[in-house]
Amino acid sequence: MLTDALEIHFVDMIKFKALREKDIRNNPLHRWMSWFDKDSSPELVKEVVKMDTAIQKAQERTDFVSADKEALRAYQMREMALSDYTSGINHAKREAQKEIAHNLKGIGVPLEQIAAGTGLSAREIEKL
Repeated sequence: MLTDALEIHFVDMIKFKALREKDIRNNPLHRWMSWFDKDSSPELVKEVVKMDTAIQKAQERTDFVSADKEALRAYQMREMALSDYTSGINHAKREAQKEIAHNLKGIGVPLEQIAAGTGLSAREIEKL
C-alpha cells in the first residue's frame, strides 16, 4: 500500500501459468491474471469479464482504444514516451552516482564507504 488511493501488486505470470487449478470463481487475482494472459482462450476471457465488473471496465476501455486507430497510436506513443523518460531518468541517476563516487574517491573517501553511499560496486568505483 503506497497511499490510501494507490496500491501496487507484483505478480508472477510464470508461476500463475504453471498452476494446475486456477480458481477464477473465488479468486479475483486469478480472474485478472487470466484476463492479462495472452494465452487465455477467448471463452475464458469472456467468462472472467462477465464475473468481474472491474475487469469488464478494463475490457471496455481496451476495446475502445483498440477500435480507434488514432487513439491506439496515441496510447502507444504515450507508452513509448513514458518508457523513454524512465530510461533517461535511470541513466541520469547512474551518471550522477558515478560522478559523486568519482569526487569522493578524489578526496580519499574509502571505497567501502563510497559503495555504501552510492550503491556502486567497489569494482565500478575503482574504474573511475
